[in-house]
Amino acid sequence: MARLAVTGYASLDYPVVLDGMVKADRTTHIRFRDPAAWPRAGGSPTYVAGAAAIAGIASAPVAWVGDDALGAHYVDHCRAAGLDVSGLERHAGARSPAAIMIHQADGSTACLYDPGPGGEERLTAEQARLIAEADMACLTVGPGHLVEPILAARPADRPLCWVMKDDPTCFGPESRAALAARAGIIFCNAAERPLIGAVPAHTMIVETLGADGVRLHAENAVTALATEPVAVADPTGAGDSFAGAFIAAHLQGAGPEAAARTAMEMVAAMLRARARRGQTMTDRGRGQ
Repeated sequence: MARLAVTGYASLDYPVVLDGMVKADRTTHIRFRDPAAWPRAGGSPTYVAGAAAIAGIASAPVAWVGDDALGAHYVDHCRAAGLDVSGLERHAGARSPAAIMIHQADGSTACLYDPGPGGEERLTAEQARLIAEADMACLTVGPGHLVEPILAARPADRPLCWVMKDDPTCFGPESRAALAARAGIIFCNAAERPLIGAVPAHTMIVETLGADGVRLHAENAVTALATEPVAVADPTGAGDSFAGAFIAAHLQGAGPEAAARTAMEMVAAMLRARARRGQTMTDRGRGQ
């Protein structure tokens, strides 16, 4: 079984869907929150590794949480999802990272993020081993001061992929240039594409376009793939799950277009299930 190591921020998410918009000095009602996922384990490594594991890849998130109850919840979630938890470092005396995800009635989303031990994370020997020995290592948004140590832990002749996020505290100009030169596969959205800059000719860029699908830059060609949009109030994790499913298909021998189609189908199924659960819970709350 192929092995994947995914580095980045962990998070314990508290997602809510509102009936209206947040305004100062006024109460806004929550239309939906899932009591079975309160909090919900989140963060890019969780979604990337989780999607790859569903597809049959031995996946290990490399992330940092506190030694509090939330940290224990995160580790338990990852273990229950079939992930290798040996790359999860519990930082003594630190609170775990958490986020309040606010999905407003107009479709906009606000994220309030508590980084927990932000800035104090260190790459442990076990984490470095996982990064070095995996069949594929994947960097997602995480502690900016660890980008260089993570790249140093990965042998230069071993495959590497990068899930880009427009977060200058993690991916500043020097880090972006180093990752663009090393990563064989880069995932980004259309707004992030210009930040990547020049890449080697062999690099594959997978550019997600939201409801408009995916644009593949691979094998000296650009291919646009359409998708069927899924209406869902909470799309959190869709892009990272797409990356995880794509990486899994790639490791299992699929070409770029086949991997992208497999990943789009997986994400669509995830979002449809989330939309159904949200509608069911909302109907119950209204007594329907």
